[in-house]
Amino acid sequence: MPRATEQVLKAMRLSKTPVSKAELVRRTNYNLATVTGHVETLLRSRLALEAEKGLSSGGRKPQMLVFNAEAGNIVGIDLESTHVRIGLTDLRCNVLHSVCSDDIDVAKGPIDVLERIKELIAGLLRDNHLKSSNIKGVGMGVPGPVKYSSGLAASLSIMPGWDRFPIADFWRRAFRCPCQIDNNVYTMALGEQTVESDVGSDNMIFVKVGNGIGAGIICNGKPYRGATETAGEIGHINIGHDTLCYCGNRGCLEAVAGGRAIAARAEQLARDGTSKVLASKLSAKQQLCLADVIQAVEDTDPTAVELMRNCGIAIGGVLAGLVNFFNPSRIVVGGVGSQVGDVLLASVRQAVYKNSLPLATRDLTIQNSYLGVNAGLVGAAILAADESVRHAFSIANAQCEREPLRPKKPS
Repeated sequence: MPRATEQVLKAMRLSKTPVSKAELVRRTNYNLATVTGHVETLLRSRLALEAEKGLSSGGRKPQMLVFNAEAGNIVGIDLESTHVRIGLTDLRCNVLHSVCSDDIDVAKGPIDVLERIKELIAGLLRDNHLKSSNIKGVGMGVPGPVKYSSGLAASLSIMPGWDRFPIADFWRRAFRCPCQIDNNVYTMALGEQTVESDVGSDNMIFVKVGNGIGAGIICNGKPYRGATETAGEIGHINIGHDTLCYCGNRGCLEAVAGGRAIAARAEQLARDGTSKVLASKLSAKQQLCLADVIQAVEDTDPTAVELMRNCGIAIGGVLAGLVNFFNPSRIVVGGVGSQVGDVLLASVRQAVYKNSLPLATRDLTIQNSYLGVNAGLVGAAILAADESVRHAFSIANAQCEREPLRPKKPS
């Protein structure tokens, strides 16, 4: 897609209301003749549509234009170590259909997991009477380090066999469309930043609390991934205890406040009789997970509440150092752990405000994710949106070139 055409189209995409050519001139700094030419191209490709006439400012009523978000679909994939959430979105990244599956184990390796996800996508398409050719792009978040620039997963002990596996190439071959891959905490941060763009998201830390703990950093409006694209691994900041972490080090935040650590501590409390609620769950399942502890909190079990509070204080203590260093305007808490509600959030806030400098927290807001469980799949779709729209344009433009021009009917 020519750059000027892309800029005109992007101005339409980002507008929440129909726009006139005059407005596109203001937003792109191109002259009216240039904008008109690109608008005609976009109308032919069906990526732009004519809306109703606008209000007159003294002359003719202007023809209003809108981005055709229904010209294709994007697949957003939010992969965690034990489950996956998949969404079909339009080209504006609005979720149309979604599915979640718990029969995932990233330890089985990339081929097994990706083929299972492909089956789920096929079922989603079939259930909604859509063809695979409707898919114009795929975005995917994975629960570990990613070389974003190349679409390759990096080494992580909980994901054997994934190191340097070409995930993006797998999806390009599967659906003949572009694909973008990132660490899922960054897809969550991107989703939150885009949807909540009016509330100070240009300098933001998104904290995912799940089996692992990670942070997605938005700096001056853009994701900050670091020199080797591994920024945000706050789960492995040393907080001074002696517990062994799966990474091989001792003292990691994740080793006491991550989902696996929470579940292990909950099992210990269940076995020693401290919590009858957790003991009942352990007896029924033989093994607890983070979701069980969250359910126990919802059942107002004081032991589970105290456990999650302590985790929040540990996480908040690490975030306090980041607030002093980075001075964000927002901290957003997401992931499975955030579903516990204000129990975790309140203790995070308490620790941050107690241990950060007053100047750094003067305008700071700390809140739960607005998008909730959909943050990762929405962000994954947004990650792929620009390339997906280019792909949709190239297909539509090629179709236009193949079709003979039809003479206009006389008015």
